[in-house]
Amino acid sequence: EGMRDFTVDECKRRNKIIETITERFSKWGYSEVSTPIVEYYKTFNHKTQDLKEEEMYKFFDSRGRILVLRPDMTVPVARLVNTKLKDMKLPLKLFYNAEVFRVHESFEGKRNEYLDCGIELIGASGEKTDLEVLVTALEVLKALDTKKEFKLEIGNVNILKSALKDMNLSIDNQNKVIELINKKSLTSLREYLDDIEIRKEYKEFLNKFPWLFGGYEMIKKAKGLAFNEDMKKNIEYLENLYLNLQKLGYEKYLSVDISMVPRVNYYSGIIFKGYVKEIGSTVIRGGRYDNLLESFGKSIPAIGFSVDVNLLIDSCDYEEKVNSEKIILSKDNYLEELRKAINKTRNGEKIEIIYK
Repeated sequence: EGMRDFTVDECKRRNKIIETITERFSKWGYSEVSTPIVEYYKTFNHKTQDLKEEEMYKFFDSRGRILVLRPDMTVPVARLVNTKLKDMKLPLKLFYNAEVFRVHESFEGKRNEYLDCGIELIGASGEKTDLEVLVTALEVLKALDTKKEFKLEIGNVNILKSALKDMNLSIDNQNKVIELINKKSLTSLREYLDDIEIRKEYKEFLNKFPWLFGGYEMIKKAKGLAFNEDMKKNIEYLENLYLNLQKLGYEKYLSVDISMVPRVNYYSGIIFKGYVKEIGSTVIRGGRYDNLLESFGKSIPAIGFSVDVNLLIDSCDYEEKVNSEKIILSKDNYLEELRKAINKTRNGEKIEIIYK
């Protein structure tokens, strides 16, 4: 359940999409890595993320250890960097092309198998690095030539973190508020806030917070709602990124979502999502995760994103324009014609064999 087959034409389009994305990664200086499709369950079961146990495909090895089909690629790359690549000079610019697996409830209608092409920039932080990665994501979307409009929506998890820090809410209350904001369940959020002890001004802020998405004007609106210096500083950081992207000519592709909350909780700064018109799900998702690598040894800043390739198959129209020569195999001449076929394919030509 949640898996799919791909036809001949779909495989051709998918391979072309992968080639386009990875070629763009290479041009921006990224090198490919690969990790096993099977990982230890404990690799994904730590405090830096909130992937639920029931969201992973689990099984046992011959020694009784719990294994999983990888539900994410950022965590395996973080493990790889702090083991096999720990002596390499930073920053590291890595990309991958990999299948990941997550279990969804049947009624949600979501897929359980994904093909992700992504990058991880390890060992660099600051506004310039974040800007470079956002530009890379935008250039990937432009290179895909989807024939449809696309948007990159940017946010900053530290805005909400800074607000919640002042509110002295319990961890359970914080998690519930974050969940409702993430789902944009505005009525449920208002009712929940009415049932807990929280100052009136904080309640008003949290009820307005999920509405802070749209154009540049939302950044100005967020500034007016900010009630501590840390919030203002993080909003200004987001604003500077937006204005710099605007100066680089990307304004028509940009939107902001101040209330954006990521699926996993290892993000520590800028986060973003990419959307293509007429595709109902997120095509690109990513952000900064400066605390994740510490779980595997050394603390190193990092940022990255991934592209959901399978979502793009029906939106990207690639036509194969390769002429092929017909080779006719009959009972009398098959050796001679096969010899001709061998020579042509060795010379880079494409053939079509006709069986007579």
